[in-house]
Amino acid sequence: MSTNHDEQQAGPDLQEPEGSRIEASRRQFLKFSAAASAAAAGALVPSAAFADDDLLMTGRSDRPSWAPTKYLIDCHAHLGSGPTVAELAPNIHSAADWGALRTKQPEKFAKAVGEDAVDDSAILLRAMDKYGVTHAILQTAPGKGTNNQMVLDAARNSNGRFFPIYRPEAVSNAAARGTLGVDYGDEVSKVVRQIADELQSPAMSATRGVGEVVPVTTEIHPAKIARDMAPIMEVLKARGDLPIMFPTGYTGWKGVHYYVFSPIWVDEVAANFPTVPIVLTKMGRSIRASFDACLSVAMRNANVYFDMTDTSAEHLREAISIIGAQRIMYGSDLSAISSNHSTMDNLRTAIETRLSAEEREQIAWKTANQIYKLGLKG
Repeated sequence: MSTNHDEQQAGPDLQEPEGSRIEASRRQFLKFSAAASAAAAGALVPSAAFADDDLLMTGRSDRPSWAPTKYLIDCHAHLGSGPTVAELAPNIHSAADWGALRTKQPEKFAKAVGEDAVDDSAILLRAMDKYGVTHAILQTAPGKGTNNQMVLDAARNSNGRFFPIYRPEAVSNAAARGTLGVDYGDEVSKVVRQIADELQSPAMSATRGVGEVVPVTTEIHPAKIARDMAPIMEVLKARGDLPIMFPTGYTGWKGVHYYVFSPIWVDEVAANFPTVPIVLTKMGRSIRASFDACLSVAMRNANVYFDMTDTSAEHLREAISIIGAQRIMYGSDLSAISSNHSTMDNLRTAIETRLSAEEREQIAWKTANQIYKLGLKG
């Protein structure tokens, strides 16, 4: 790895080839993050445990232990926002800030999710380039005016950097209205059937799975939840075992906390469709009880995967020890509202976990490449 001072200090050259800019920015970020996270890492790992080729030794020519990976895929990114999101974003510095906005500033929150959204992929790409993220698995942000065609168009225009996944507009609209788990605009069975039909339509043939959704149901018994979700799961199976994402931990949306905080109900869905990958996004979001629920489901079902968005280094290491890095993906919940913090925060968690080279490659891209069938070459 080069240690040339001028190379490290130079800003990104807009005329450089795309790959060169990404590689350089990733090198710069990883070196910078070493110092930034050293204090936090000290709380997790005794200082005596640091190896000779530790990140802190950036002045040496030795290849650092956190060398860039072949690819870095963010498996959890959201497209679409309006002017109020742009206004709020500079003051959102953590996931907790966004999660609390609905009750702290209810009028602003309602305005942000209620106004027509536009394609904000340029914001996402800038954040990705800043930290060397090569690709992202892209879905709509919940709220008015976002749609799957917007995601498909953004992917088509991204030179292969975005991979589109489907997110039911009925779920996004219910989130914006604050009626998740209560009212999806029609009878649940009809809404589920509509989602299943759209998912298997030619228009959605380029999508590589279903994005982050709470179960489309008003039931609370796991068997009844699994029954209501079955038509969607059947389509995913028929389309070659495409993945589906279920959120965990907490969200900023009204209601459905029952389904999100303790995703034990996923056990029933996973057992009924053992070949369909199920991604528990955020793997409990650093909340111990929610993480334990995620882990208990994953231990029982080999088709359950985690994305590491907003987890802690402690939980990430524990999950690797129990289910293995081959079932965990890097994610950040990147969107316009989180673009100032999410990528850096989640890469810092990966650094603090002190992944081995094999674990790092697996989490950075290999798991996502496998379950989303991205076709990236090693």
